[in-house]
Amino acid sequence: LFHIKQRYHTNQIYSYVGPILISCNPYKLLPFYTPAIINEYIKRDNRYLEPHVYAVANTAFKSLVSHSQSQSIVISGESGAGKTECTKQALQFLAEVAESYENIEQMILMANPVLEAFGNAKTVRNDNSSR
Repeated sequence: LFHIKQRYHTNQIYSYVGPILISCNPYKLLPFYTPAIINEYIKRDNRYLEPHVYAVANTAFKSLVSHSQSQSIVISGESGAGKTECTKQALQFLAEVAESYENIEQMILMANPVLEAFGNAKTVRNDNSSR
C-alpha cells in the first residue's frame, strides 16, 4: 500500500501487484489517454512501459489473436472508483489496436451500450446507481 500511495502522490495512478493492475482514481483528468500513448503501448513491449490499462488491454488482445480464444478483463471497485472510465479507456485502446482486423473495431465499440445496460442497477451502497 505504501508503494501505491507514493505513486498516487506523483500522479502515477497505476501499479502492478503481480499480473493485477491496481488503479487509484485521481478524481481529475490526467494526460494518460492520448493517441501517442496508445501508440506506445501498441508498438512497445509492455514490460518496458509504465503500468496502464492499455497494457492490460494489449495483453488481452495479443492473447486473443495468438491463441484464438476469448479473453476477459475484470474491472472491479467500489461505487465512484472509476470502473466506467477504465472500461472506456480499455475499449478505446482495443478499438484502436483492432482497426486493422475486419469488423473487430466495430464489434468492440458496439459492446459499450451492452456494458452500460448491465451496469445500470441498484447497489447496496447506492439506490440510484449509474452503473
